[in-house]
Amino acid sequence: MKVYIDPSCDIQYASFYIYGLYEIYGRKNVSFSSRFFKNFKHDNHFFAFVIIEDAIQKKIIIDFTDDASIDATALQWCDVYGKINLEFSNTSEAKIVAVGPSFGIKIYSLVETVCYAFLNILKSYTRIPNKRKFLSDYKAQYKRPKLEDYSIKPAKKNYVFFMASLWKKEPKTNTYRANFIKSCKANTHLEFEGGFAPRTKKDIEGFEELTTAARINMMAYLEKIKETLFVFNTPAVASCHGWKLAEYLCLGKAIISTPISRQLPAALEDNKQVLLTSGTLEDLKEKVATLTNNDALRQQLEKNAREYYTSYLAPKAVIKSVL
Repeated sequence: MKVYIDPSCDIQYASFYIYGLYEIYGRKNVSFSSRFFKNFKHDNHFFAFVIIEDAIQKKIIIDFTDDASIDATALQWCDVYGKINLEFSNTSEAKIVAVGPSFGIKIYSLVETVCYAFLNILKSYTRIPNKRKFLSDYKAQYKRPKLEDYSIKPAKKNYVFFMASLWKKEPKTNTYRANFIKSCKANTHLEFEGGFAPRTKKDIEGFEELTTAARINMMAYLEKIKETLFVFNTPAVASCHGWKLAEYLCLGKAIISTPISRQLPAALEDNKQVLLTSGTLEDLKEKVATLTNNDALRQQLEKNAREYYTSYLAPKAVIKSVL
């Protein structure tokens, strides 16, 4: 049994799935090689790998791009095409499967990160249009938390933390997030911390009072998410499943969410894994009050969220689903 990974992959996005391959096959059986991937370039679009067992090859793509497009070259090449942001109607091609959202994790030490970065840039040099971006992906991978850092911690009583980005081309996302922040601030029973992360260019107006003075580092952010009583999710860039959704499910958080816009390996059900909201200020105030006052519902959502992650989104579960 051997597993070969495209060395031109975006390591920050691919790290989650490489972890799953290591879990199932062991690190000694997983290696980087350009042998099977001559037609692919480093484009932050998908992760390609090949599994060889008893002379049988299985070619797999996991597409993590924000939009719903399907790469024609990759689809023709592979046996299974795992798509994170799959349109509900785009299921006519049998080899395409919905795999759900993930998030970047640290899988290599500093020495390993440096070694793999330079070895892989050599192995796929002609297939990497932007060498600086390729190397920056390795740096970003190293700065991410490890998967074991996503441990479950009891929430602080009446404490809510939320930090999110403003997006230039996503006014609906910005509005829904603003409404959640306002709803939490308006609830006198809650201690709210956070807001929108400041943009360097300050080029989106109307959210100044909801924007924090400074960004916080990833580990501090993660610890505050662990402590928050509940969280808020809404589709982000190009209506994608954001990393936040996968992180929230992994951490077993009670999630208030606007309707899911893309297909998942199994539906997230209202009042089971999530508490659905229309995203209006009035409805969000109601949902925030519900989770502030209803401990039984909140705890049920927490339990079911973690079970969903374990069943469908954990690295090992995703790899098994595309096999």
